[in-house]
Amino acid sequence: MDESPETMAALQALIDRSYSTAGPVIQRGHPPDWRMSATEFVAYWTEGRPEGQMSIIGRMAVISTASATGAVHAVPLDPILRDGRFYLPTSRDSRRLRDHFANPRCAISSCDGPYRTLVVYGTARITNETYRASDGEELILVEVTPTRIYAIRPPLGDPRA
Repeated sequence: MDESPETMAALQALIDRSYSTAGPVIQRGHPPDWRMSATEFVAYWTEGRPEGQMSIIGRMAVISTASATGAVHAVPLDPILRDGRFYLPTSRDSRRLRDHFANPRCAISSCDGPYRTLVVYGTARITNETYRASDGEELILVEVTPTRIYAIRPPLGDPRA
């Protein structure tokens, strides 16, 4: 795991704050023993990624954005987690990039089986960094800073775990 102790502490504080300020439905549906720790959260997003590399390895997620007029757009892709922020490789002519420029709020959601689900709300920023896709296209990296994190898994020892 590449994340620094400071990043892990900040992620844990954000996870804790997200749940403590959530509405009653989230609090009822996500009891404390179902919540992922920051360590589990990072492990979920970096599973299979070579340590120290910012490569896309296949943890699929749905990125949801909204345009300036409120039109919703969702697209599946492989986000990259680095230093507690997500990086989204984005084509220069994509609708999602236009949405990020118009409205930086977005959501990232992923699920990989029964009861292991993550939803991250965040704010996007267009970076100067690029990523070379396997087809040679140079993609822009959009950085998403999480503002809320809801991440659940079955309680430890649960047969669904």
